[in-house]
Amino acid sequence: MCLAVPARILSINGYEANVEFGGVHRAISIQLTPAVQVGQYVLVHTGFAISVVDEHEALETLKLLKQMGDLEPISPEKIHSPSFGERSDEIC
Repeated sequence: MCLAVPARILSINGYEANVEFGGVHRAISIQLTPAVQVGQYVLVHTGFAISVVDEHEALETLKLLKQMGDLEPISPEKIHSPSFGERSDEIC
């Protein structure tokens, strides 16, 4: 499974951009999205902006990723149980 994470463009220098992922700053390549502008959001995968996304979608995705990070880990015993993955009202 691959994951692309939304990031906001802070600055652009040629085909490189400085972006922010929820407080973390990184340099990424924008060769695949050369029309992107400062202030826009992009999906970043392996250091490359792969598409431009609107702000609402980006913020909603970041919110969901944060919620996923706040979840409690699932024990190996639960993962290997026969009922793992079945829908339940039980909270893991």
